[in-house]
Amino acid sequence: MARRLGGLFRIVFAVFYGVVMYYNLQLETDPVHKRFGRWKYLTHYCLVFQLCYFVLASLMDIIALIRGQESKTLLTIRDTFFASFAFPYGVFVATSFWGIYSIDRELIFPKLLDAIIPNWINHALHTWCAVAAILEAAINCHDYPRNRVGITLMLSFGVVYISWLFYIANTMNYWVYPFLRVMETYARLSFFTVCATILALFYMIGKWMTVAIWGGAATSSEIVQEKKTANKKKVKKVE
Repeated sequence: MARRLGGLFRIVFAVFYGVVMYYNLQLETDPVHKRFGRWKYLTHYCLVFQLCYFVLASLMDIIALIRGQESKTLLTIRDTFFASFAFPYGVFVATSFWGIYSIDRELIFPKLLDAIIPNWINHALHTWCAVAAILEAAINCHDYPRNRVGITLMLSFGVVYISWLFYIANTMNYWVYPFLRVMETYARLSFFTVCATILALFYMIGKWMTVAIWGGAATSSEIVQEKKTANKKKVKKVE
């Protein structure tokens, strides 16, 4: 029963993010700097992560229901994608957006955008990304990859995206986010370093949540190690 509810949860959010993606693409959010469109914004990449994850997870649930078994390879891909992208970036986008918004909204979401972006889409993009990721971690169990694999994948995308921001700034003389425009170069680098640290923390929080809620180890390698340790203890007791 719990597994079916978890599958239903994924289908609901797959449909939800599909609707959000459709309506979001209809909006003209940056009439001045149209080049590269939404692919300038981390929020859009986060939306793509959420949509891809919930669609993939929903399809896997349906296939497993029909075939009566799950593919270990697809499970590894799904859980690694969730651990490295959907969860950390979902929580990061929400916390960073509302954190900067609470300080000075003009630095992240100028008031003029209120007339362009409906409130429900704003929350779908900047609030529900964290809510959905946290609920998914709580409702469905995930097999986390090794830390060096998961964190490396997560930070690799971050490095690519930061490089993308610098490329846009150098070629278009335009910083995507207003708050980056008022920073000196050293301040930007310091800011990105802090962001990387926070992302790593969110990655670990997702893993700790899995351990706390589902019990035991969060990765296959850790589970195997636990079993080996337990077997060694049994052998010693017998001796």
